[in-house]
Amino acid sequence: MNWQLIARKEIGDAIRNRQLYALAATFALVFAVLAELHVREVDRGYAGPGDLVDLFALASMLLVPVAGLLLASSAIVRRRSNGQLTLLLGLPHDRRDIVFGTYVGRYAIFLASLLAGVFAGVAVVIGTGHGVPTTAVLAYLLASAGLGLAYLAIAIGISATVRTQTWATFAVFGALLLLLFVWRFVPEALAYAAAGFEEPTTRPWWTAYVGVLSPSLAYERLLEPILGSAADRTLVWFSAAVLLAWGVVAPVVGYRRFVATDL
Repeated sequence: MNWQLIARKEIGDAIRNRQLYALAATFALVFAVLAELHVREVDRGYAGPGDLVDLFALASMLLVPVAGLLLASSAIVRRRSNGQLTLLLGLPHDRRDIVFGTYVGRYAIFLASLLAGVFAGVAVVIGTGHGVPTTAVLAYLLASAGLGLAYLAIAIGISATVRTQTWATFAVFGALLLLLFVWRFVPEALAYAAAGFEEPTTRPWWTAYVGVLSPSLAYERLLEPILGSAADRTLVWFSAAVLLAWGVVAPVVGYRRFVATDL
């Protein structure tokens, strides 16, 4: 399958230009430092083994979206700008192969980096003779992989849609700002508007579901049962579906736009 060739090329290029090593080292450094801080807090009696995942999750709320967006934002549009896309399409590849293969390859790079970070953090904790909450770490890893999938998919969709790297940069920055920060105020704003631009007496039930349409807020909902907080199981499953939906819909939209435009 031709998309597999594109995916392997993405991974090979990331190894040759040391992008994979740089990203994996960044994750490993961040998680190792957090693990060391956790160990010190445990030794002082201020934290327990389960608090390790809290630190990992806190860092991932920003690190994972930024990594996913930066990793894929120029993946396709750069090839459009420098002529590589025309060359690739002259080979036995079509545009679907390019979008899907790039998506899979870049996600493999992201997953390898995330795993390197978690393994580094866990190694620090185990190396100092402390316990690791294995189930919570695995659940955190799965949720973080979903968050990375969503943001990387958004970046792939943007990269397939726009025609210049400048527009891609502006678009991914806007997406990060909207989905990580601005969207937190959208449910309350909609509830305010629905109440006739007055403060609603009770919070409408649907505001929680509107909130988790953002991948970042969906991720935070997924973390609630992992971190031991009370959670609405229906909302947790809906949040998981939201992350998967972003992972499918964003590249498909980008692909359809990519197919409809000239190089």
